[in-house]
Amino acid sequence: MELESRVTPDYGSGQKKLSIYIIGLLCCIALTCLSFWVIQSSQFSKWAMFGIIYSSAFIQFLVQVICFLRLNTQTEQSRTNVLSLLFTIVILISIVIGSLWIMNNLNYNMMM
Repeated sequence: MELESRVTPDYGSGQKKLSIYIIGLLCCIALTCLSFWVIQSSQFSKWAMFGIIYSSAFIQFLVQVICFLRLNTQTEQSRTNVLSLLFTIVILISIVIGSLWIMNNLNYNMMM
């Protein structure tokens, strides 16, 4: 009888390492504390606060995608995962911009 060889499926996420999770956690804590400090200190203008908070949120999104979802481009499956994420982002942006365009057009036509 032949024994079945058990192959672990490749989800494209690479090896699990505790160190990458700890690095991601520390980065997310630091970015969250930065956002709180910017608001609490009241040393910045309104637009500088918006810029710092939004850039901090975007960087935190990237840290979470890279460290916790382990999105990379090392294997064929992982490249497929990256393309799926990019396609999802394009579709969401299209829906949001299209909705805003429709609402603006309706508002313009109702005011006539």
